[in-house]
Formats: sequence, structure tokens, C-alpha cells
Amino acid sequence: MKWPERTDLIDGRTRTAADWEGKPLLVVFWAVHCPFCLRHNAHLQRLLNERSDFPPVLTVAQDRHAATVERYLQSHGYRFDVTLDEPTWRRALGVRRVIPSTVPVNAHGRIGLRVPGEMFLEDLLQLGQWANGAART
Repeated sequence: MKWPERTDLIDGRTRTAADWEGKPLLVVFWAVHCPFCLRHNAHLQRLLNERSDFPPVLTVAQDRHAATVERYLQSHGYRFDVTLDEPTWRRALGVRRVIPSTVPVNAHGRIGLRVPGEMFLEDLLQLGQWANGAART
């Protein structure tokens, strides 16, 4: 897996490839207009709130305007890292035809099962455990 060299988050922070190298990561692609994404993101935020062992998360909004995404995050109380979709993410993880889509990556850069569509809380937890467990092997 080759991480994008630089990722600008919508809150103004920047992440680099070095921030993720050697660490597990769950990447979720979504959009503000998607009702399935709303429920999926609620599960994701719950796991981040309740599970200290859940891997870091980066979400990639497929929306064009950061302000729209920021309003959505604030109105739903979501606090995970978000970037807008850009060509570097399409090159790194491939084209997504279904949202939400969840991609677990282990600490070795190995991409796990790409899961298209909304997931239950338990399924997201399993993907997080795979990313963490694979990181220890």
C-alpha cells in the first residue's frame, strides 16, 4: 500500500504518509447525502468513543465542499478525521462504486476485505480487530 504523501483534513490539519506507516487504519468512503452513510458513521463514532483498542480512522467524503461536510459532522457529533476525496486516494485504494465503503489496512500496509455498503456495529468492530490483529503478526 502506498499512502498519499499528503492529506489535508477538513479541519485544517495535515497528515502525511509517515503518520500511517506501520500502523493499522480503517478508511471509510462516504457522502453527506447518503442515508446509509449516516448510520454507518454513527456506528463508527460509537466505536471510536467506546473502544480504546479501535484502530485510527480516516474518512474520505465524496463531497465537493468542505463547509458542507463540516456542517454535517457538527450536526451529528462526528469527530473522526475527514478529508475530501481526491485522485491520490483513488490511486491508493481504487475506485469506489458504492458508498459507504470501508477498507481496513493493517500495519504492514496490507489491505483487507473492502466492504461496500453499510455495516453493522459488530461488522465494523471485526474489521477493526482484523487491522489491529494483523498489525501484531
